[in-house]
Amino acid sequence: MVAAQDTYSTNDDVTGFNDCVSKELIDLVWGTDVQQAIFDRWSQGFIFSENEQSALIQLEGGPCSVLTTVQAYLLKELIFCSRCTHNWRTAPKDEIDVHFLNALLSIITFLSQPQQQIFILASLEHNSQTTTIPSTTSKSNDATNSNQLSFDTFHSKIKFHHITTQPALRTFIYSHLKMWKAGYGVLLFLYSCLMTKSIQKLIKEIDDVTSLPLIDIFHGHGSQCLTNLLITGIATPHCFDGEKDVEGLKLHGVPSQAAIGFLSTLESLNYLEVGWHLKNPKYPLWILGSETHLTVCFSREKSLVESSDDGEVQRQPLETPLKRTLKIFRKYDTEKNGFIQTSALDTIIDEIKEFKPITGFQLTPQSTITNLKRKMDPDSLDIITEQAFIQELFPDEQSSNNPKKQQLKNSPLSGKPFVIYHYNGLPRSNKSNIVHYVSGEAMIGDYGYGNETSPQAMQPVVPGSYLPITGVLRTKWATIEIRWDDDARPSLN
Repeated sequence: MVAAQDTYSTNDDVTGFNDCVSKELIDLVWGTDVQQAIFDRWSQGFIFSENEQSALIQLEGGPCSVLTTVQAYLLKELIFCSRCTHNWRTAPKDEIDVHFLNALLSIITFLSQPQQQIFILASLEHNSQTTTIPSTTSKSNDATNSNQLSFDTFHSKIKFHHITTQPALRTFIYSHLKMWKAGYGVLLFLYSCLMTKSIQKLIKEIDDVTSLPLIDIFHGHGSQCLTNLLITGIATPHCFDGEKDVEGLKLHGVPSQAAIGFLSTLESLNYLEVGWHLKNPKYPLWILGSETHLTVCFSREKSLVESSDDGEVQRQPLETPLKRTLKIFRKYDTEKNGFIQTSALDTIIDEIKEFKPITGFQLTPQSTITNLKRKMDPDSLDIITEQAFIQELFPDEQSSNNPKKQQLKNSPLSGKPFVIYHYNGLPRSNKSNIVHYVSGEAMIGDYGYGNETSPQAMQPVVPGSYLPITGVLRTKWATIEIRWDDDARPSLN
């Protein structure tokens, strides 16, 4: 896997966890009032399920921001590997280890500075931790309780390694996989990410001091800053696109599309705005955020994201005029009912005109506000449906000869059923306390491209069967329905 000549030794290769650095890092991660109980919950390695060999296990509530991100990147490497010959769910352990290594490598790499790549990776002194992989069914195991180090002792034994080349980085991670799989691996990886990014850059990007520390001092879960950092490389507390000016205060959101996406329960409750960049990742994998936990939803269906002619998943293009216009319309459809009040059309048209380079929209004598209202609300019901809105502004999109519509034929965005999966790393949130992927058949109704998916073709929703995961996914696909295999009820908590 790794060339023998690769090394990670450099001049001034290893430095101790000196007082100055340790205080900055500890304050950033834990705050000034460190709770040993919360530290203990984060003190685990990267442990794989015996029943689902590529699924990571989370022993206690807390470290899901790290575990779910690594899990998503591992699935990206595993599912979309062009060289792999095994079924992704039955891949042998050594192949999964390669993908696991590549996942860790990918995250640390995009956190480094592109113009001068310097990686700072953490390890523990020899004999500082057990390397036994724990049983997944018992909390009394070597990774959490046996030879448990105190908070201060753990940090006194950390060593940082300065690495300056990709081959050396791969060698280091490969040689420390056993250490990172055991005992304190999650924290060692987290510290490696933070130190590679640099404390100064992290503090600069976190423009809201109330978002610190990165680990909540009361509940022990990772902050939105930490989740965004590991997904996008930017430690912003916000999920919207680009920048916003709020009463003269410039807030920084997510600047570009990420490889992995993010959706949140808080958006379905109108407490949070998740922008296009996080909703539309390069790969069909999304981290799902509930009020207390993070999980992963994913699919092997590449047509859920943009793909090139050779089948390789690539970056999606900028928003199309239709997508941008729909995004503006849906912002004013606050109840997510598929329609707006007719009186809101004036505001929507004004906002659309602001984005003329993207939407291409301009008013004509035939498309004055009054005429548009009359055409979109012909029965004077004081509502305008999304379908009527799009049909009037984008009549060509409704044509069966539309190239975009032809391209989407037989894809999930035209109503074709597809398989969707869900991962929750907490054993107690899985059937029989065994961590495994839950699968189901999903179907998306009209996605704004004018497909004629019949409502009758959708499987009816059984009363009482609505799940919170459906609500989160509808912040991206407003009409998605899912029938989970074996009547499973995947949990977001």
